[in-house]
Amino acid sequence: MLISFFASNTFYMKKIYKYGIIGLILIVVWGWFFVFYFPKTDLYKKITVKKADPTTAIQIVKNFQENEDAAFKKYSGKLIEVSGIVIQSQIENNKTTINLKSNDEMTTVYFLLKENVGTISEGKQITLKGLCTGFLGDVQFNEGEIVK
Repeated sequence: MLISFFASNTFYMKKIYKYGIIGLILIVVWGWFFVFYFPKTDLYKKITVKKADPTTAIQIVKNFQENEDAAFKKYSGKLIEVSGIVIQSQIENNKTTINLKSNDEMTTVYFLLKENVGTISEGKQITLKGLCTGFLGDVQFNEGEIVK
């Protein structure tokens, strides 16, 4: 009886069709947002990125040199605050890079900052935060920023 009412009344059928199409469009738009756009936002990264305890440049280099596998598991892919002394700062591809001093002259902690903040003077004590990507001659960090 209910089906025959809707079938005989085209006004209600048009409303059901119209709201069904609008609902489908909303589902597709929200689905696209959460699958393709949202994971690329800073909010998503802040929510999902694991963090490690703050450390110093000297300590993180020492950890990688003593046991690279254990240090890789502890630090890689995590957001970490690292304190140290700037030994080099320059601009590469319109982004600032900073090298922090360690106890080994051949190894530094390398940060690629998110943006160009200019060069930082050598010898300055600084704290940086970034995503550790591993150890390739230097301990590497991306998505870096200066902690104030």
